[in-house]
Amino acid sequence: MKNIFKGCSPSEFCTTLSSMMRPRLKTILLAFTILLTLVIICGLGIGAYSYFALEKELTAKLESKKFIVPTEFYAAPPTFQTHSQIQISDIEKQLLRQNYRRREFDQRLLSGDYFIATREQCAARLQVGLDENQDACIGWVTQDTRTQDVDSSIQVLVVQKDRLISRIFKGAPFEEVQEAVSEAPLLAQYIGNEPLMQKTVTLGEVPPMCSNAVMSIEDAQFLEHGGVSFKGIFRALVKNVTSGRRAQGGSTITQQLVKNYFLTSERTLKRKYQEFIMSVLLESRFSKDQILETYLNVIYLGQNGAFQVRGYGAAARYYFGKELTDLNISECALMAAIVNSPGLYNPFKKPENAERRRNLVLTKMKGLNYISQAQFDEADRQPLPGAPRTIASETAPYYLDAVRKQLTAQGLSPDGLKIYTGLDLEAQETAQDALRGHLENLEKNNKHISNLKAKGHSLEGTVLVGNNQTGLVSVVVGGRNFRMTQFNRAIDGHRQIGSIMKPFVFLTALLNKTESGEPYTPVTLLNDEKFTYKYEGQAWSPDNYGKKYFGTVPMFYALKNSLNAATASLGLAVGLGNIIDVTHEMGVTSHLKSFPAMTLGAFEMYPKEVLQSYMTLAAMGQRPSLSFIRRALNSDNVEVFVHDPRPVPTVDPAAVASLVSMMKQTILSGTARSITMNGFFNPAAGKTGTTSDNKDAWFAGFTPYLTTVVWVGYDNNLPHKLTGSNGAVPVWTQVMKKIGTRFPADDFPWPENTEKVMLDQKTLEALNAYKEGDPTQVELVFDKEKSPDL
Repeated sequence: MKNIFKGCSPSEFCTTLSSMMRPRLKTILLAFTILLTLVIICGLGIGAYSYFALEKELTAKLESKKFIVPTEFYAAPPTFQTHSQIQISDIEKQLLRQNYRRREFDQRLLSGDYFIATREQCAARLQVGLDENQDACIGWVTQDTRTQDVDSSIQVLVVQKDRLISRIFKGAPFEEVQEAVSEAPLLAQYIGNEPLMQKTVTLGEVPPMCSNAVMSIEDAQFLEHGGVSFKGIFRALVKNVTSGRRAQGGSTITQQLVKNYFLTSERTLKRKYQEFIMSVLLESRFSKDQILETYLNVIYLGQNGAFQVRGYGAAARYYFGKELTDLNISECALMAAIVNSPGLYNPFKKPENAERRRNLVLTKMKGLNYISQAQFDEADRQPLPGAPRTIASETAPYYLDAVRKQLTAQGLSPDGLKIYTGLDLEAQETAQDALRGHLENLEKNNKHISNLKAKGHSLEGTVLVGNNQTGLVSVVVGGRNFRMTQFNRAIDGHRQIGSIMKPFVFLTALLNKTESGEPYTPVTLLNDEKFTYKYEGQAWSPDNYGKKYFGTVPMFYALKNSLNAATASLGLAVGLGNIIDVTHEMGVTSHLKSFPAMTLGAFEMYPKEVLQSYMTLAAMGQRPSLSFIRRALNSDNVEVFVHDPRPVPTVDPAAVASLVSMMKQTILSGTARSITMNGFFNPAAGKTGTTSDNKDAWFAGFTPYLTTVVWVGYDNNLPHKLTGSNGAVPVWTQVMKKIGTRFPADDFPWPENTEKVMLDQKTLEALNAYKEGDPTQVELVFDKEKSPDL
């Protein structure tokens, strides 16, 4: 450098250097300008593309109503009939669970009101005479009744001292009717598979102080900005920088709504950018009232066990046990405090945090002149709510699993639907408790099962209940604990059925004739003797339970005592193919193989198939369409599924009637006689089922109204050494004593072309169908054209 510029002055040196660098600087600046222009163009292009892409996504979601619309499940409406048994206290519990209001017997009822009255008070209200046996009454008006219809929609049950409903009235003016119905209670809500509590409210139902409270603390400029508050962002930035931590957020209510509706809570620039754009778009599409109303309905406000608490309507019930409209200033302030962080400001778990945050909300409200100093002082003094009320539980998860599977089979997605099910809440709870209690008792007191329990093996079971007239399933218990195992044994358990199969063998016979051309009847004689049947190079010898054989016995006696040898010989005589055809007619869909042991149930069925086929027997051969769903509505309240209760005629009703009369003897004096011994006396019929390896225990039984199926066993097929009598019958009895007695104690509606025949002790002895301790009279039903001369 010295040699080059030797003799140059400093100014000459700078001029020379500048002239040498200028072209290079120009090149750099030009390149930078081009690059910056490209970046800006690309940024604008990406921005424009993402804006229109997000607008398209927003539009699509709006048009398809994919805001967070939960799937809602409704239980069956409680139905009450004359001559059925109830507890008034049980009905009151149902009403209170749905937030009904109790009134005095002489007050005017409005929608959602009820009263309970003594005999004298009830007679005065109804203006009718009641006898001394009629003890009390309960009346109500359903919550969905219009104001102008409340007087004519009052329903009143008059209950006797023995808990029997003797009369039902509807009015006023009051008229006597045969049935009273309440509305379908909301059972559960889900977003995807996540259970939640959510009660949708209109903005008009939100107290102004609640709206003001949440705007005060979350977005004071909500009514002014266009979706994004630059003031809020700048203020939050300054606060976070000065505090050295993330002390404050800058999201508006609109941005929080977008995040809850469309996006995730991940903290990335991409998500924040999408939130920014979609918030502006949302503000251009909806009014402030619409945005605030939606926000207050979907915002996450805590966790009640497995259930998300979503929206102000559900949160008011959860935190305060009140309706939203009844909240005061202090409670509104606490709700707004919880919005920021339901875990951090939970009044039950972190009361100090909650109280401090509530004070901040009240301070903000006072600063914005929403409340006065006096109101501030009064609200700040209010205590926090006490311990949370358990107002949500994961009700009937196995039932809801069955509902989802039915919808899937129908090609319907459950997302966003209102699904009205056949679930009977009280019956479901009864069945769950009965099964769990019985299994725990066996694991404690049965030595063999207790030893298996000690080795880590848990005994399982299922209960299914269906209505014979409608085909609606009211109970699904798929196991003892859904949290431990989600496998729904009631729907997906394929188990060997044992003697549950025998009624279809006897029904096939009743539809056919003997080798001599005589019709089979309940008193047709069968051989109950040890025999060997050879087929396809194999030999098969069915054994009776206890290896005891009875010689020649009538059909009804063989069925009620579940005699294997007599049943197998009958099955071979009438033809295995014929038995399979009849079984499928009754509603069984599993593939049945034509081999001799099939007559004794040496194959698998799903419990719901057993339920379907036994409901067909209970309905005298009219096969109902099995369904867990009454109807389903989409978000536009359009029906997408409606259950058709019309049954399908199958085989001769007279033959089914004869079979049912034989199955009644199973309960009166056969393998399920413990049912009447333990206090269930309504007319009923059924069959026990025990597999030859003692791995499965069954009982399927029915009244004219309900069919109940119980199975008990191990998932890994360990032998439990139980029979249908001691493994399944106790559960059935406990369930039906509670829910079967709701219905009148009517006998089955026998077909017109049948007749009842009473067999006396002398006739029974002649048929070899009487032993010490048996009833001295047996009533059976015969086809009039086949009735024997006894």
